[in-house]
Amino acid sequence: MPALPATAVGRLYYGRHRLTFRAGTYLALVRMMGVAHLVTRLYGHARLVSETQARLTRTRQTVRDLVCEGFDTPVGRAAVERLRAVHRPVVADPADYRYVLGTFFLEPLRWNDAHARVRLDADEQRLLLDFWLCVGAEMGLADLPATLPQWRASQRDYEARHLGPTPEGRALAALCLRDVVKLTVPPLMRAPFRHLMVATMEPAVREVLGVSPPAWSARVAASALARLSG
Repeated sequence: MPALPATAVGRLYYGRHRLTFRAGTYLALVRMMGVAHLVTRLYGHARLVSETQARLTRTRQTVRDLVCEGFDTPVGRAAVERLRAVHRPVVADPADYRYVLGTFFLEPLRWNDAHARVRLDADEQRLLLDFWLCVGAEMGLADLPATLPQWRASQRDYEARHLGPTPEGRALAALCLRDVVKLTVPPLMRAPFRHLMVATMEPAVREVLGVSPPAWSARVAASALARLSG
């Protein structure tokens, strides 16, 4: 088994909570496809359709570099600069950026609370929040909520105003579910992992994105995988 990263947040992501952060982060990417203007404004619908795998790979690598290397290493600084360069030409409301930032840690937390065998404790949750607050600060974002309850309230308000079905979002969600498992999941495990993602997706989000509920056998298998893996 590969050695755990040197950073505390890296050990959080790649230690006993590995499945929480893999499934939760992948579901975060899918969840954002339920916000129509994010699909076109932040991601560029046409380019994301044609470059789904490449875009997902770049996003995953950037997050991994920051998680595993930290902000004060050459790799971490390069990851921050990539984030800044990608978003520099994008005209978007600060609330959109806050929503995207929050989804990257709130979705893993939702997944962990609802499905994982091993729960993150209060110190681990604070570590996770502090890491993503640092990402936001490096991106120049202001007025970031300071606590998880404040973040959850902000996300609920944003989604109440913006989450809804669109043909573009549904098409991209299907592409993401197809391709995101190719990032790190071995070939023989990709179909079971897709079942896990669909089975553990929040039902309201699944409905918005037009994702069919899995068969009962897939739900049972997904639940067993989640409970066995942590």
